[in-house]
Amino acid sequence: MRVRSGRLGVAAAYFDGTPEQVGRIRTWCAGATGLDEEAAAAVKLVVSELVTNAVRHSASGARCGRVKVTVEVLPGQIVLVSVTDDGPRALRPTTVPTLTTHISDTATCGRGLRLVAALAEKWWWTGFRGGPLTVWALIDPHRDLVA
Repeated sequence: MRVRSGRLGVAAAYFDGTPEQVGRIRTWCAGATGLDEEAAAAVKLVVSELVTNAVRHSASGARCGRVKVTVEVLPGQIVLVSVTDDGPRALRPTTVPTLTTHISDTATCGRGLRLVAALAEKWWWTGFRGGPLTVWALIDPHRDLVA
C-alpha cells in the first residue's frame, strides 16, 4: 500500500489488485473516515464491491495490477469514495460499469453494482472506454436502509 493525500480531508492509497487485499482496503477505509464501526459498515461494503469489480474486470486483477482508493468525508459526514482501476485487461472485451437489468437466481455475478446502487445516494463512473476507469459513490452512512 502506498498512501498519498493531495487535498486536506482526502485519503488516497494504492493497493495490490488481489482479492486478498479487499479486507485490508475495508479496514483502511473505515480508519480513513473516522466513523464508528456501525456508521462505516455501508462505506466498507460499497468499497469492497467496487474493488472486487476492478480486480475482476480490469487489468488491476492482472499480475502487478493495482487499484487506487480515495475516501473523503464531506460536510454532514457524507462519504465520497472512488476506486480507480488499471484499465482493461489485454485480449479481453472492454467493459464499463453497468447495472444489469435482470439477474438469474443462479448467476454467480452481477449483484455488486446493484448493492452499490442500493447503499449509495448516487454512483457513477468517469474515464473512457479502453482506459482506466474510476467508479465513484456518495454514501450517507447514517441513512436508514430499512425504510
